[in-house]
Amino acid sequence: MLRLTSPARRRMLATLPVTALLAGSLLVTSVPAAAADGPIDGPRTSGDAMFPNVGNGGYDALNYDVSLAWSPTGVADGLITGDITTATTTMTAKALSPLRSFSLDFEGMTISAVTVNGTPATWERDIDADAVKYKLIVTPATPVEGEFTVAVTYSGTPERHVDTDGSYEGWNGTNDGAILLGQPIGMMTGFPHNNTPSDKATYTISVDAPSVLANASGVTGDAAVASNGELQSKTVSGDRTTWVWRQDKQMASELAVIAIGRFEVINGSITLTDGRSIPSWSFIDAGLSDTNKTTIRDRVTQLEAITRNLESVYGPYPGNSTGVIVDSVPGGVNYALETQDRSFFPSANSVNGNTLIHELVHQWYGDNVAPRTWTDIWIGEGMATWGPTHYNSAAGFGSGASTEQTYYSSWNRTASTSANWNTPPGAQTASEDLYGYQTYTRSAQFWEALKISLGDDAFFSLIKEWQTRFAGQSRTAADLKALAEEISGRDITALWNDWILEPGKPAWPDKLSLSVTDAGADPLAIGDTVTYTVAATNTGLVPLASSVITVDLSELLTRATLDAVPTGATLDGTTLTWNVPVDTAPAATAELTFRATVIDTAPGGAFSVTGRVATLGGTCDTCVAEANVMQVLAPTTAPTITGKAVVGQTLTASSEGWPEGTELSYEWAIDGEPVVSTARAADPAATFTIPASALGARISVTVTGSLAGFRTGSVTSAATVAVVAATVPGDGGTPGTGGVTDPGDDELSSTGGELPIGGVLIGMVLLSLGGAFVAMRRRRGIDAS
Repeated sequence: MLRLTSPARRRMLATLPVTALLAGSLLVTSVPAAAADGPIDGPRTSGDAMFPNVGNGGYDALNYDVSLAWSPTGVADGLITGDITTATTTMTAKALSPLRSFSLDFEGMTISAVTVNGTPATWERDIDADAVKYKLIVTPATPVEGEFTVAVTYSGTPERHVDTDGSYEGWNGTNDGAILLGQPIGMMTGFPHNNTPSDKATYTISVDAPSVLANASGVTGDAAVASNGELQSKTVSGDRTTWVWRQDKQMASELAVIAIGRFEVINGSITLTDGRSIPSWSFIDAGLSDTNKTTIRDRVTQLEAITRNLESVYGPYPGNSTGVIVDSVPGGVNYALETQDRSFFPSANSVNGNTLIHELVHQWYGDNVAPRTWTDIWIGEGMATWGPTHYNSAAGFGSGASTEQTYYSSWNRTASTSANWNTPPGAQTASEDLYGYQTYTRSAQFWEALKISLGDDAFFSLIKEWQTRFAGQSRTAADLKALAEEISGRDITALWNDWILEPGKPAWPDKLSLSVTDAGADPLAIGDTVTYTVAATNTGLVPLASSVITVDLSELLTRATLDAVPTGATLDGTTLTWNVPVDTAPAATAELTFRATVIDTAPGGAFSVTGRVATLGGTCDTCVAEANVMQVLAPTTAPTITGKAVVGQTLTASSEGWPEGTELSYEWAIDGEPVVSTARAADPAATFTIPASALGARISVTVTGSLAGFRTGSVTSAATVAVVAATVPGDGGTPGTGGVTDPGDDELSSTGGELPIGGVLIGMVLLSLGGAFVAMRRRRGIDAS
């Protein structure tokens, strides 16, 4: 809502509380413990600090069917007077526990009957105007449980409600009809209901009015009735017409509107970003000048473009229809209002500027998702104030100044001694100050401070997710804080308290960009030194005051040691913490430098040093510095040994999978003890003749690779089986006395790993038995071949 003049209150652009969980907007009020013992009297308050005697508890309103007939009665002070000749409002609700009585809010007019579930009920009115209490207390014939209906029949001259700030709402005569507006609590002059933003419902609004109306000067014209939702029917009966509107979206009562008068009606449609087409009904006061009418018509043609642009910021348009209502009203109605689907404007000028964008933003912030109590009106009003500034900026859909510059300037030119800072948005309780600086300007400044603190990505994700997750509901400021922290992964408590909960001028947030860079050889060798520079550049509009940067050294410290912890920083484990110098000026850069030396046991390969702005307001230019320690050479496969593990036999080592150009050397070992080293630059294999000293031992080979740009790497093969003695043909098998024959048929290779000790022993036993068998056959003259 936007108050266009400034008597005691300036409703800059009102955000309608939206409530409801699921279908019917669950009113959150406590139910007395006595509920467990039997039916209770429903609480006669919703617990709102702003309006403690308005709103009710014990039930959840699901739907209102409002049917009324209005007729003009004359002219007073240039405005049409009129009566509700007959009206019935039926509320469908769900009792949250058995109720022996419950209450609604209803101001003015005369009640003739009340029924509950079709049965007459007793009722009384408890009215204390000074305490802003207008209760209709209903006692049904039998207690209600679960879903129930209450119908109230009434008539009379509807009343204007004057707020504590002096502005008008409720029923007001116009120069050719009447209008019913509700924010914050005036809708109770139109029909009985649960008058709290925390209990949303669906609506059918049926108005029987004259088909032709005369203005205060006697000029006649065709009449029309504007309301919320979609027009269901328009039925002419004699000289009267009944207009029926249906609102299927959850709607808080203060967002309802009934405008009766001589209107030019513009009926059309707009196409949304997702291709959905929705109807548009706009109503222009017929008494306006042709110039003003042209201005309004031009703005109506822009509804599609503006709405689609706003969808890119806030997500899919939440309503089923759109439009505007422009009506000439008394001076006390000095505001535009985000009546759901089609906002109300008191003049052509108000619809022609940013106020239209403001009220359209409210279709998301204030209508689709709204505050649960009036204290949190700042959520929607602040966003609806911030929204047009973003819309017109170069970052939005215009070419204007950034939101950061706009709201910093607004903050900066308001002295810390100004009374504007006395009331924090989230702690206000005085209804006469509801539409003050804290609700609009400070709250818009907060949204910008939050954007700076979280960064654009998290901020714009947040303002969309608020709509997606809580569509059709009323939520608290605590819900907003929790969602901001969930999406950003940041604790915003200090910022939140400063801006939302505490009096006084809040601090403008730090904003900085971080970079982490390294200087030194690449790749690094053992003993090399690498130097790191952590730079914090103030990208904001105020000197830095409380920014902290942490640097993760966990990967570095496994490869190097710090020469020293730099001055101005502390090291806790592997985390380096730096408090950026206070008063680092806008556009200035503060730097922290430290050095580290690569240790002897440093593993090869890439590693990183990662910086993070631990406080709010940080973005990264380069947050990660990457370096390399020379990679250790290694083949892709293990070396293998081929040949027979027999004394005097030659073994061959093969090692493949090294980088091209690698020079290899081979070092053989007997039972792990090196015995010979051979370097062969071109030959991919090396050989080793098994000496007699290796009998019973196992042979292995270590291959070492060398290549420029790498650290030398070595890899050792698996060991062979135990070496056995050779046999000489014709001498009875005496080892070592003649030609060598294979003690077995296996070509021994190290690739299969070592044989178990037991297997080696069994093999040696079988070998001995085999030799004895051959000798025995020879003694008997049998061919042993």
